[in-house]
Amino acid sequence: MQTTPKTAEVHSDYRAGYRVVDACAIALFVVLALWSFFRLIAAVDSGLWVVLAALSGWLVADLLSGLVHWAFDTWGSVHTPLLGKRFIRPFREHHWDPAAMTRHDFVETSGSSCLAALPVLSATALMPLTSTAGVCAQAVLLFTALGVLLTNQCHRWAHTPAGRIPRFVRAAQRLRLILPPEEHLKHHVRPFDSHYCTASGWLNAPLQSIGFYRRLERCIGVLVRAQARRDDLAYAP
Repeated sequence: MQTTPKTAEVHSDYRAGYRVVDACAIALFVVLALWSFFRLIAAVDSGLWVVLAALSGWLVADLLSGLVHWAFDTWGSVHTPLLGKRFIRPFREHHWDPAAMTRHDFVETSGSSCLAALPVLSATALMPLTSTAGVCAQAVLLFTALGVLLTNQCHRWAHTPAGRIPRFVRAAQRLRLILPPEEHLKHHVRPFDSHYCTASGWLNAPLQSIGFYRRLERCIGVLVRAQARRDDLAYAP
């Protein structure tokens, strides 16, 4: 595919500095997650709470994946200060080269997710677990952070040919435990304005049915006097 000036402007190399930050974020994520998990196991008195917290966290992670995906697809540009090149660029680039993320390694795929989850894990590592409510809150937050870690990987698997992913992953996709490729393909139809959730995709249909994103866009558009997706179509083929 021939690169247009717009797409060339969006696409930039994954910088060494970004990789260092992502690697450090992953390492810190592992430390905080393990410590938080050990604290949870020591405090919980029933495995049922852990299961319920895991399901709740996975659902919250799906919602967060949709909100973040929608926000970076809809507002700003690659020139937006602080966020443009680091966060908005990969989302805009993904529309004209969906397979690009299948060529990324774990650090590039999941580093940003780990970085975003660090404040949550800091809370789960430090918050008191002296009450049932505290334990439940810590458990849901912990599994939400773990779900955020998996989100980009599930998204990556949804774009990877079936023969190149492990069998257990394909089985999980068929069971709709994680994002199925056919569900995510609904997003990759111009103008790329639906089916944003990329963890499990469970919330895509309910959010679409109530017009959630369009309502949110109208509210934000009125408040900040900005047009949704002003740049997005210019960057897509």
